Amino acid sequence: MTQGPDGGQPADQRALPTASAASSAAAPALAPNRTAFRPTVSESDVPVGYRLASRGPGAFYAQLILDDLGSPGAPPRPTVLDIGCGGGLMSEVVWQHHIALRAGRFLGVEPDAEAQPAPVFEQVFRGTFEQAPIDPASVDLAYAAMVIEHVPQPRAFFDQLARVLRPGGVFWAFTVDRRHYFSWASQLIDALHLKDGYLDRVRGRKGEHGARYDNYPVFYRCNSPAVLARLAGDPFTLQTWSLHRVGQLDGYVPYRLRRLSRLADRVVIRAGLPGSVLVARMVRR
Repeated sequence: MTQGPDGGQPADQRALPTASAASSAAAPALAPNRTAFRPTVSESDVPVGYRLASRGPGAFYAQLILDDLGSPGAPPRPTVLDIGCGGGLMSEVVWQHHIALRAGRFLGVEPDAEAQPAPVFEQVFRGTFEQAPIDPASVDLAYAAMVIEHVPQPRAFFDQLARVLRPGGVFWAFTVDRRHYFSWASQLIDALHLKDGYLDRVRGRKGEHGARYDNYPVFYRCNSPAVLARLAGDPFTLQTWSLHRVGQLDGYVPYRLRRLSRLADRVVIRAGLPGSVLVARMVRR
């Protein structure tokens, strides 16, 4: 799917350790002796990992997934689901290869008929996740990188997620935090029908430059901790982290304006406001 607001690799980077947990203390109810992922992740692990990450968002997101797959008690040959699998994890196929090495079964969902998923998946369901004929309680770990901002009907998405994840299964979401000005600017230029032209100018034309991604419609209907908590409801526990680092929006800002953008980053961080990246981890009860 599309690449989000962490497309660059700035040298000066910080994270806001503003985490929220909705029912995160309650572990999923599992049958005795059944394998299970960690019920929660340390609230400091994600911000610290983000602050220390140096190889870009794809590596950071993949490491969080791999940490769960390698955690004590995790299923030995888990079924993993990549929602929005075309084009790689944050446009990098290498991280899907790493995840495939840990998976017993690696499944994908891709709604874009023109996207060509990497040959690492046992099966790819073409169409939306909500319509994918995935067996109930068959997935151990699912993830979606820069996908849920494109979901028009969040309830249908999370109902399907509750259906396909087994008890104790994990879902990671990496998305844009709708409370950050990046999402407001994105929606504004989209409403003015200027987004494609702006991206062509800043990131190059589609098909001519590797940094240019497809401009899918965005809705931001499940992109804040409060909304995710409502959607999680009884089926899931939830942890969220809002993250930021100076310069992460460089890939979306004309070169001459990047100094101003980085100044805005520093102001947001000093003020303790939400960052542009929202990470959520949900565990099926």
